[in-house]
Amino acid sequence: MFGVLDRYVGKNVLYTVLIVTVILTFLTTLITFVDRLRYLGRGSVDFLFLTEYILMQVPGILVMFFPIAVLIGGAVALGSLAKTSELIVLQSIGVSRTGIVLSSLKILFPVIAVVLLIGEFIVPRVSQYAETKLNYAESNGAISLNYLSLWLKEGESFIGINTIYTDGTLNAIVKYDMHDGAMKAVSYASKARYENGAWQMYDVTRYIYNEDKVVIEKAEHEPWKLNLTPERVAVVREKAVSLSVFGLMDYIEYLEENNQDASKYKLDLYGKFLTPLNIVVMLLLAASTVFGPLRQTSMGVRILGGIALGFMFYLANRVGVPLSLVYGIPPLIGASAPTLAFLGLALYVLSRKS
Repeated sequence: MFGVLDRYVGKNVLYTVLIVTVILTFLTTLITFVDRLRYLGRGSVDFLFLTEYILMQVPGILVMFFPIAVLIGGAVALGSLAKTSELIVLQSIGVSRTGIVLSSLKILFPVIAVVLLIGEFIVPRVSQYAETKLNYAESNGAISLNYLSLWLKEGESFIGINTIYTDGTLNAIVKYDMHDGAMKAVSYASKARYENGAWQMYDVTRYIYNEDKVVIEKAEHEPWKLNLTPERVAVVREKAVSLSVFGLMDYIEYLEENNQDASKYKLDLYGKFLTPLNIVVMLLLAASTVFGPLRQTSMGVRILGGIALGFMFYLANRVGVPLSLVYGIPPLIGASAPTLAFLGLALYVLSRKS
């Protein structure tokens, strides 16, 4: 599976990518730590707690910067091989440019898989746990709020939640029950907890609108059967980038069941599915400019050119993909268009004869 050439080229790329990953992760962690020093003195937040909090951010930082590390590390490693004419020797014995890049990928694939697994199963849980601990410490053990003014639609009912707390408790809930466009009832609850598969509402007041009068009902507590679960509530208070694939799929299903627009979350879901291909495209872009005789362009300029192409791809994903929602482009097309466009560009540049 791994030939001598695969191991030689792949190890050079792998070592450089790992070094760049460590450097980017360390620098970003350090900057984040300095930025979070402003939390010192808030509640029970001390230096030791802040250090633990920052360490819990490291997996997310690593996953975030790994594609950039592949871009920079791939460009530097392959550029170094090209500068010493080793790539020319490989091409002279019949190895194509694409074949050289694939040799790099063979070694990188296990590392890419590990990073994706960290992003899928570790980062969402650790990040949420860290934020919960920070909120708890800032309030000296009191429960702090996590999200404000959330509105949901279930069937013909509209539900408003004023505050979601870090322990999953909801505060100040209002529910509007509609039928054929007419208001049938309005219910208010001071707080709610999820118990035994239903939301247990407390201090409930309900106004029922009949044809000739309004009936008022009160209850100290009562269960509300909703499709909303604590896991789905957690989705809306987390950034979609930190959600797992399964979390996104579940919330998309919930939105579609209630005839709500799930395009934003579909875009994020397709983006996660495309992440492995995006990393491959990053490496192809890094490699696309390092081939060719050095008498035309210096290797430093070639490496910078590959990195610049990679950053253009990064910006296209960060800026262009969300814009697809504005223009009503289907999420699958919006998420995949930059990837396919830059993949085609990289393959075209690699296939050119110098």
